[in-house]
Amino acid sequence: MLATIVAAMMMVQNIDDTGIAVAQPIGQAVLEPISGSYFQIFEFYGRPPHTWRHAARMVKGYRHKDRDGHLAFIKDGATHFFLVLNFDKLREQKMWIGLRAQCNEQADLKWLDEAPLSEGSFRAWSPVAQKRFRDECKKREGSGIDLPIYYDPTEFGVRWEVGSPTLDIRHMMVEFPVPEEGETETEASEDSAVSDQSQ
Repeated sequence: MLATIVAAMMMVQNIDDTGIAVAQPIGQAVLEPISGSYFQIFEFYGRPPHTWRHAARMVKGYRHKDRDGHLAFIKDGATHFFLVLNFDKLREQKMWIGLRAQCNEQADLKWLDEAPLSEGSFRAWSPVAQKRFRDECKKREGSGIDLPIYYDPTEFGVRWEVGSPTLDIRHMMVEFPVPEEGETETEASEDSAVSDQSQ
């Protein structure tokens, strides 16, 4: 049965050169009441690579309550602390998020929606992460290579760390945001009911 599900997911995902592993959800999706986004942890199932690039491409095919998923955007402190408090595994396992340092003339930090990190004020860097991605991008200046950012549970708390394009991490934090347009009244009322119950 599991093999059939995995095969079906692979067909839906239209597997390409980023890898053949698929992911399965762990636990329940949890509603963050301020943004209205649902968040859920997924774990890779199958052979590596379990890279950021493959995770970013693959989760586009996952949906929750008719919402498309993407690697999570943690653009403010409220979202960060909500995730840390509501997902125990985040405090135990490294986890992909939707942020990367793109090595152009400098290290351009961008979310997957192309919004620059500089648009917001929140940061959760480890003590050495910023120096690491600046040094790495200096070596690869102008290459356009993405250095992925991930959540790393450390003695200082859950912090952002930078990895190489080939780094394998089994877990990812996925966000299912409120649709920008085309949301039906039924979906909106369901989300409102869930939000009311969670308060």
